[in-house]
Amino acid sequence: MRLMTLALLTLPLPALADDAVDRVLNDYAVPHVATFAEATAGLAQAAEADCTPGSADLVSAWNGAMDAWLGVQDLRFGPLEQGSRRQAIAYWPDVDGHRPRALSRILTGQDPVLDKPETFPGQPISARGLYAVEAMLFDPDFNTYAAGDPGCVLVRAMTQDLAASAAAVQEAWQSDFVTVMRTAGNKRNARFLDASEARQVVFTALLTSMQFDIDERLGLPLGTFDRPRPKRAEGRLSDRSQRNLALSLAGHRDLMVALVPDPADAARSYADFDRVIGLAEGLDDPDFSGVDDPAGRFRLEALQTALIALRADVHAELGETLTVTMGLNSLDGD
Repeated sequence: MRLMTLALLTLPLPALADDAVDRVLNDYAVPHVATFAEATAGLAQAAEADCTPGSADLVSAWNGAMDAWLGVQDLRFGPLEQGSRRQAIAYWPDVDGHRPRALSRILTGQDPVLDKPETFPGQPISARGLYAVEAMLFDPDFNTYAAGDPGCVLVRAMTQDLAASAAAVQEAWQSDFVTVMRTAGNKRNARFLDASEARQVVFTALLTSMQFDIDERLGLPLGTFDRPRPKRAEGRLSDRSQRNLALSLAGHRDLMVALVPDPADAARSYADFDRVIGLAEGLDDPDFSGVDDPAGRFRLEALQTALIALRADVHAELGETLTVTMGLNSLDGD
């Protein structure tokens, strides 16, 4: 595969006459990946300066990296899906409780990784990435460490690993995958055999991410009427459940606009996105603990219902405009 990619970069190839793919690359993928790499590099620098959970700069840098992630999460193909990078960056949900066990094992000295932080990338994905850092900064079971404690060593290793993963994704996009997408359908392109396949993989990724919001970001804390599960909400520890969902929806909308920039070509989808984002921003429920209250649960259920309808409209309207259907194995990044 690497040799094939190098050949694509060195041999003259016809330009791809696909405006949708060009917009996705120029307006969405490349700038958002660069922003994420910059944000995670800043997080690692903040941890190096002060790795304690009381550091306002560290907490701010983590929030910035989390915000930036929600702008690239829709890229469920290519570099982000290679080598389990997505899971290493953002392992969630963790419904079986792997993360606290993995962190406890490291912090109690059962794993020698803290003596050799450079080996940290070999740790289980539950102990890596944005949500592991969140646990170290906000979970009362882990955020009582001081400067010089094992927790500080661990946070520095985590943030350096995260920055390295983000940098690797950015490098892979810039050096390889932009060319692979732009040359979809060229006879030397073994990844996209037809020009429409590049559009299809983006379309599929968008719909898959929207389903993730429905099933996980909303579905997990909603649980059932008799048994809501607010503790399963994403970002509960950092009071970011509502913010994560709102930013996720905004990212989906940005990707839709890159694919189909004229509202006349997707009128229902444009209108529905504005409505759903407005519902998310107006929840006044930072950690989704409102699912325990009938009125709060009703608002989350109404948002989930509206998001289901929005996804159906995006599927129908964008699929017709782009002349593609949803690809197979979408939950695995196509």
